[in-house]
Amino acid sequence: MYEKFKFERIPLSLINLDDRNPRIVTQSKLESEDEIIRYFFEHQYLGRFLKKIAAEGRNPGAERPYVIKHGKTYTVVEGNTRIAAYKLLTGQISAPSEFATDVPMISNALKEGLLSVDCSIAPSRDSLLPIMASAHFGNGDKSRWGYLGSRKAVYDEWQSGRSIQQLATAFDRKPAMIRELIVEYQLYLEALKLPWTGAEMAELLDPGVEFNPPVRFLQTSGHKSSTGISLDRVNMKVDFESSDSMSKFEHLVRKLVIESEKGMGATASYAEVFLDYQPASGAPDEQNGDADPATTSGASDTSSGATEGLPGTEGTGVAMPDGSDGALSDGAPSVGSPKLKAGALFDYPVSNDSLVLKQVMKEAKSLNTKTYPAAGTTLIRTLMEVLLKLIIEDQDANKENKPLSLESSLGLAASKAVELSKSDKDILKEFTKSHLDYVNLGVHGNVVPNYHRLLSVRDCVDQFVKRNV
Repeated sequence: MYEKFKFERIPLSLINLDDRNPRIVTQSKLESEDEIIRYFFEHQYLGRFLKKIAAEGRNPGAERPYVIKHGKTYTVVEGNTRIAAYKLLTGQISAPSEFATDVPMISNALKEGLLSVDCSIAPSRDSLLPIMASAHFGNGDKSRWGYLGSRKAVYDEWQSGRSIQQLATAFDRKPAMIRELIVEYQLYLEALKLPWTGAEMAELLDPGVEFNPPVRFLQTSGHKSSTGISLDRVNMKVDFESSDSMSKFEHLVRKLVIESEKGMGATASYAEVFLDYQPASGAPDEQNGDADPATTSGASDTSSGATEGLPGTEGTGVAMPDGSDGALSDGAPSVGSPKLKAGALFDYPVSNDSLVLKQVMKEAKSLNTKTYPAAGTTLIRTLMEVLLKLIIEDQDANKENKPLSLESSLGLAASKAVELSKSDKDILKEFTKSHLDYVNLGVHGNVVPNYHRLLSVRDCVDQFVKRNV
């Protein structure tokens, strides 16, 4: 992993802070180092760290930030708080006026020693993601990113166009866990859309807000149906299914986050949490809490063993949904936006006029591949071949008009003759490297088709399919 890393002493003035730091949990991008410094003072105890360095001096053994090079300068991807502290103590950047007194005076000798930093230069940001995840997802000896920070880190990478399989590889986590992190952050984003007062919104926007309780509450057996909230880990979205689901969600967040009471937490029963619930005007209380199957048992709809290494679950003893290594739901489709049936592969709208593609996608959202993994393996192979041929035909990239197989289509798509985004090319590269042999052998009867192996193929190509059907 480290063979391409370099170790050098770099002038502090050439090292920039990282606005993509997972510790920064904001809904708008911080535009400057001044804004990042202010954030660190307000949320990352930067003042305390400054005093520690001033009192104890530099600790070379704890240094070694990870940086990546951009031209003649560097961005610190791991070690932002330390670099921020050095910049403040040496006067390379000024603290916001209200925090100016938090920056102690230091000796010239110490200041001189901070003007250059021993760094590990990584070949790319991607090469650092597994290292950072190991350190901050709860398994390492460094401080954790926090509940929202860890989820936002994965969510932002997913939003940039990475597939679930790519994220699983990058963060060294199972695909099912990656899906959990994304959906849980989406639930938080849904909470921010609710009509809060200024003070309530400020509390929700606090990066350290405890948002885990409502998530765990919804993971308890019966609570999702009682509230009408579906955490769709297949399409990675949150659905509000009943007429008053939003109103119930607002009550849940208020009860367990904003106005949390001692003894009222994630393990409370539906009846306890919704005892004082008042339905929104014109919306009937469809459940009334009378049929809460978890009122006395507290039973969870999750299987054991799925929380290992998952941020935000340390010490909770609560397993996460979909504890198997599968990512496709076996449950019935929910009401609302398009849903996958049990074991189905994809349900994305088809914008292409190809009748073949429309037929394949129709089957992809109907076939139960858990029951018929052989048919599912053939189907996903056919879908990839159809998509690639359509892309190549649309771009007139097959100049010699040769017959195209899946293999030759992948080779052509990887070449400069076909214009695709870097993310799509990366997905096709991963598919070729990790899954092409399986789908070929599965289709030609040389291996026994495997449902869980098929899920890995599906996760790998999911975003490519979504963008190109």
